Amino acid sequence: MYEPRRQSSLVAKLDNYQMKIKCIPIENEEFQELKDGSKKEPIVAVSSKEASTRYVDELASDLQADLQNGLTEVQVLERRLRYGWNEFEVSNPEPIWKKYLGQFTNPLILLLLASAVISVITKNIEDAVSITMAIIIVVTVAFVQEYRSEKSLQELGKLIPPECNCIRKGELEHLLARELVLGDTVCISVGDRVPADVRLFEAVDLLIDESSFTGESEACIKSAAALSVAGDLTSLQNIAFMGTLVRCGNGKGIVIGTGENSEFGEVFKMMQAEEAPKTPLQKSMDKLGKQLSLFSFAVIGLMMLIGWLQGKHLLGMFTIGV
Repeated sequence: MYEPRRQSSLVAKLDNYQMKIKCIPIENEEFQELKDGSKKEPIVAVSSKEASTRYVDELASDLQADLQNGLTEVQVLERRLRYGWNEFEVSNPEPIWKKYLGQFTNPLILLLLASAVISVITKNIEDAVSITMAIIIVVTVAFVQEYRSEKSLQELGKLIPPECNCIRKGELEHLLARELVLGDTVCISVGDRVPADVRLFEAVDLLIDESSFTGESEACIKSAAALSVAGDLTSLQNIAFMGTLVRCGNGKGIVIGTGENSEFGEVFKMMQAEEAPKTPLQKSMDKLGKQLSLFSFAVIGLMMLIGWLQGKHLLGMFTIGV
């Protein structure tokens, strides 16, 4: 009497298993594609000079890219996992108060501070106030100069556009520039900033302002033809550099460098990694501060020694020495 119920239950379970089995191949295809991609040779960013001398089809083959249809989601995911996002890693800024106090480590400033403290101890208030004001002025000027140099580094980051036009899965998509990966097909037009280093394969009356990168005041004419010889960066007519501005025309290109692997990224890394070099004046001030400190302590010590030998009060001799 329970046979019909058992049969209906078995049929329901069988249908459920069939639905699960149908879903498995779809997932397996994606994993298989990702697995097959991992077995291939890894995609390597191409330098601008090397890309400028190579034919586009050859370059696209090396980057395992499709110029017309763009990349698939699996290809994008694989490359992003390997190379990261198309952005720069900026170290956490030091607190402003800490930067300001750091200016007081200069030997000359320390010597002036010691003089101000001693002036207060010896009740020479006017001297103490004058020295303190001089210290504040010098330290503030140095702090402002350092703060401006760090701000200029932040301004460089603003040259990278937040969004871009990219072809993926055969369709033109408007997406965040940070999502670009090697081999993406990018479309640029008037008013756009180039979101990554791009080897152009299509250029229609294309003029790009590269002043933010190369310092050239005039816009550069761009073309898609391969160069016979790669010169300096200003002569690469088939390369659009990250952060540069499209003044006229439009074009398409394949991404050859993203984030810190781009030419702009190399400059950004060097500016962030290296401390700002000291000017000749700052070097002379540091040297003078050390020399004055040693000389001052030597004179004060000598005068205190002479006073002690003569039986005079040490504090009085210390005040005279200062």
